[in-house]
Amino acid sequence: MSVFNPRILEACIRDVTACLTDLQKASVLLYALEQFPIGRCSREIVENSVQTLLKISGIPCVDLTKALVLRAKTRLLAGYRTSAQQDLHLVLTRDPDNEDAKALIHSRNLRPEMHGHLKLLLGPPRFSIEIWTQIALFLPKRDLKSLLLVPHPISRIASRLLFRGIELHLTPSHEPIGMDLGDSFDDSSDVDRELDNWHHQRSADILTRILLDPQFAGQVHSLSIYAASYDPSQSLAFRIGMLLNALPKLSNLNKTCCSGSKNFILRVVRCIHKCIPNIHELSLEVADHSVDIEIPRFKHLTHFSLTSEGGDPTSIHTFISQSRNTLRALSIKNSCWNFLAGAPALRQLSDFEFDGHLTTEMFLEILSSGCQLDSLKLSGSLECSPSPLFRQHRSALPFLRHLHIGITSLGRHVQDYDLCPSISEFIRYRTQLRTYHLLLTCSDDNRRIGFDASAWGVLPALLHLKSLVMTVPGDLTIGLAGWLVPRSVNALALHMEEAATDAVSFMKQIRPGIPTSLKYIGITNMHIPSAEIVVEYGFPHIRVVAIGHDVWSVIRGHSAEFGRSEALRAETNAEAGHVSDVRVEQWPYRRVRYHLKEWLESMECGDAVWKGVSK
Repeated sequence: MSVFNPRILEACIRDVTACLTDLQKASVLLYALEQFPIGRCSREIVENSVQTLLKISGIPCVDLTKALVLRAKTRLLAGYRTSAQQDLHLVLTRDPDNEDAKALIHSRNLRPEMHGHLKLLLGPPRFSIEIWTQIALFLPKRDLKSLLLVPHPISRIASRLLFRGIELHLTPSHEPIGMDLGDSFDDSSDVDRELDNWHHQRSADILTRILLDPQFAGQVHSLSIYAASYDPSQSLAFRIGMLLNALPKLSNLNKTCCSGSKNFILRVVRCIHKCIPNIHELSLEVADHSVDIEIPRFKHLTHFSLTSEGGDPTSIHTFISQSRNTLRALSIKNSCWNFLAGAPALRQLSDFEFDGHLTTEMFLEILSSGCQLDSLKLSGSLECSPSPLFRQHRSALPFLRHLHIGITSLGRHVQDYDLCPSISEFIRYRTQLRTYHLLLTCSDDNRRIGFDASAWGVLPALLHLKSLVMTVPGDLTIGLAGWLVPRSVNALALHMEEAATDAVSFMKQIRPGIPTSLKYIGITNMHIPSAEIVVEYGFPHIRVVAIGHDVWSVIRGHSAEFGRSEALRAETNAEAGHVSDVRVEQWPYRRVRYHLKEWLESMECGDAVWKGVSK
């Protein structure tokens, strides 16, 4: 036949492709598009063909990028630059090294318009949101606050993590009730009133956000509320109303700390019990004196802390008895109460703190039943002679890693000369001990419980100790004291039994034996003119200094002026004009009052924080 009909070729192609799979048909279509003359009039054909290819599942990535590049070329010829950039963005997302896409961007001068996309796509590989979240979980709060200023998705992650725990200050005035800060912050000159007022207003803004934004409210896991028992501005009632309306919105709340008057705390706790009964941690600081507080039962409560003064412990005894099957950490601080014998299931507790009257029944129950205790903190007035119990139960508390014993006063009839030696024998072979505090503030009465220089003799045996708080007896040679501190200690606090008359001489004597790894030093019951004396003469390697209830950061820099006292200037007159590379910066009131733990951890002094019941 000499006559050829072109339609026969089309029919043959149709018959052949009808027998192919979808992926094979897609390959044929893509090959045809590559041979197709691209022009303005061909845009509809290319659009339909590429859209069809995109709907086919399983098509290879190479074929997809080819189709998208073809469609981008067609769109550019038709003047649709934005849609063409979208296609090129998809290509570079799938294949960052695609040469066709890069050549098209360069030839059509699209680089300025796609600079943001290219910076992300052609740069180093990007992490997913999940990976960034896991990284951010290990960062301290100070670093998370810095990340808020970074133009990156991690800033949104940092914001979400920061607001997992929020603080609300419902009154602008401060009231350090139940907070052992001493008298240094009672003077209004030490408190930044404007900053307090700013936090007061910020708390109101957070409450408004919780009420209006359910997604934000669902992110909150921890809530701390502070309110003075007396509010001269008369705005507390309105703030409490906002708070009670906001609490039901916090669907994922599992930890609450509340400080204020009894009536305020009861209203908050009852609202939480009604709206969020599955809360796990509850911490209460009652500002009123000699009052009873009845707390409703929380079936899933694992951590409970109460700080109060006076009152009848019966209602708290009942509450703890109701929660004994779930409680794992318990803290009771009331200097007027005796130990709540039989209320807590000590066999199930891992953390226990008690501040009150220390009795024989308490020591016996703890040493015989506290087999799971990891941290134990006992402080208050000693009303018994427990040394036989320490010697009888020498192997008790096998998992104990953090121990604090603080005796503030002795009962009139207490004469236990073997107490401190028995405590030393109790801890001598506990190499797993990380924290050891023996704080005795009875001065001359310390001899009645056998406290002298021999109490320091056990310290070298504690090879893995990280935090040490000790009373320095009057008969201990200061030069020897530094060498008795274990080399592993990072945080050291000293309470002077007898106030030293010359701080500089004390520092010079103790300095040679101090471990070079020490990062935190605290000193109480000693008159020290300035924190610079501590750094220059006694502890040159530390990062944080605490004198009494005041705290300083040690800042090192090559041109930092060393703010010396007049005594130091007189003593170093020969070195006049000398510029040191160390200076100290005192912490403000709010940092010590509310954020002490956070800042100590950021300064790598986390060992100075008690590892007990968290607040």
